[in-house]
Amino acid sequence: MAAIVARNLSKRYPGAERPAVDDVSFEAEEGEFIVILGPSGCGKTTVLKMVNRLYEPTSGEIFVEGAEVREIPVTELRRRIGYVIQATGLFPHMTIEKNIATVPKLLDWAYERWNVRVDDLLTLVHLPVSYRTRYPSQLSGGEQQRVGIARALAADPRLLLMDEPFGAIDAIT
Repeated sequence: MAAIVARNLSKRYPGAERPAVDDVSFEAEEGEFIVILGPSGCGKTTVLKMVNRLYEPTSGEIFVEGAEVREIPVTELRRRIGYVIQATGLFPHMTIEKNIATVPKLLDWAYERWNVRVDDLLTLVHLPVSYRTRYPSQLSGGEQQRVGIARALAADPRLLLMDEPFGAIDAIT
């Protein structure tokens, strides 16, 4: 069974002359990496947002792990999908630790489990563990982007959607 299937996916925004996404179909198998390429404004972000049900398609179907996404409660769907957005999307009033631990806490992970996970992920994205107590405004754009990646991975999602996840990260990093 494919992890994600999109069939004849289209999205037209109200008042738009043409669709943002027009008849897109693809399958992504478990463990497979899929890259959507195209110029700015061609609908790449819109496709990802439809998979995650941030936007509803005008037409077409999306299946995640065999189930049509409209049949999966939105909260359940989003908890199984890690999502890294173009802008970091970090909560500015929360420390880096709390940003990363948001979903594990919502899933009622024990303190010991999410606490260790935060350290592991900071190490994975090459940030010092001491950053736990900092706020997003105290980090560079590239560091914030890495925290966004860590947050998307925090609850071990079965699927990971990444929308230009490395846009603010230096090539050397």
